[in-house]
Amino acid sequence: MTIDGRSLLAVVAALCVVFSIVVLALERRLRQPMPGLRLWAISNLLLGAAAAMHMLQGHVALWVPALVGNWAMLVGRSTSVAALRQFDRRPVPRAWLAAACGALMLAIAATVFVWPDPKARAIVMVGGMAALAVWATYTLAISAPPSVSRALTMVGLGGWAIANLWRLWTTAHLPPGAPVLDLHDTTVAAYMGALVVMDVFCNIGFVLLITDRMYEWVLQLARTDHLTGALSRGALYTQAARDLQLARRQRTHTAAFIVDIDRFKTINDNHGHAAGDAVLVHVARHGQAVLRCTDLFGRYGGDEFVAILPETDLLTAAAIAERLRVAVAECPPGAPGLPAGVGSVTISVGVAAVTPGCHGGVEELIAQADQALYTAKHAGRNRTRVADEAPAPVKISLQVIQSRH
Repeated sequence: MTIDGRSLLAVVAALCVVFSIVVLALERRLRQPMPGLRLWAISNLLLGAAAAMHMLQGHVALWVPALVGNWAMLVGRSTSVAALRQFDRRPVPRAWLAAACGALMLAIAATVFVWPDPKARAIVMVGGMAALAVWATYTLAISAPPSVSRALTMVGLGGWAIANLWRLWTTAHLPPGAPVLDLHDTTVAAYMGALVVMDVFCNIGFVLLITDRMYEWVLQLARTDHLTGALSRGALYTQAARDLQLARRQRTHTAAFIVDIDRFKTINDNHGHAAGDAVLVHVARHGQAVLRCTDLFGRYGGDEFVAILPETDLLTAAAIAERLRVAVAECPPGAPGLPAGVGSVTISVGVAAVTPGCHGGVEELIAQADQALYTAKHAGRNRTRVADEAPAPVKISLQVIQSRH
């Protein structure tokens, strides 16, 4: 059975509507907005409308498919470029997209009203569509590391560009007087069929991109504490275990310190749990700011935080812990992030480290730091203690920090 171009255009229009509904349905189920989804749905609706208008060729006035249909297709594909850039959180070049679409639309209008020429109109149209598809493919290629979903979307967009370039070549070599868009011609049917296949690849790839982003969000929720943004206890233990195994193989030090907010229960009792949450966020921000990019910082439970410092000896770990304690203690009452009336916030810190070749696990390392914390609390709070109960050397520690950074 022979399938003509009109039937394939109907398939394109139906698929575009279906994928628009799928993308919008996924967006409604998201707990937080994902940029680019609505623009992608609008892009599909415009492309579907363009296919429907071209399907009506011969049954409506010429300007409907030649002008409105082509305009809808150009705007639809440029909207997909904007959608992909939004999805990857890249700036959308609105001025460049508008200029490109405007120039192509003016050229198409000229071939309809000023110098009626179906062949020139087709060349402008398929050339513009190929250029926009290449732009969209390039956007995907440079925005993020490669993945199956990203590659599938790029195959669809790249195939769309190749199909249009092939159509551009065949149109340019048409003999004088030959029809440009004969929907019963096998060449046109092959072109339409290629667009159908590429649209399926492109949209399935984009749906998979959405599911990949949702999976990243789920992993992020599992890895981080929802209140403070620090690592969750499970994620902290998992990564710390890997760091300890690596340290044993490379025979390097690994240090840890545990942070406890002084009189946290009193803050909750006197000022409410909202104030206590604000204090937790305040301390977590200081901890994340003080630590290095290779260090781990997570919420251990309640008002306690734990830091794991790979390739760090006890002296350097005590220096970093002391720097954190000083930063928190020197923050004045009422500073941004601290609720009014709470007053000064202080922390106590216990530090421990494992030496090269030690076979202790994460639990043992944190237990040693916890013993040092117990010493710091009983020594009067707002201080740092190391596992051997010696006070942290403040002056030397700051020099060590500066040299390590």
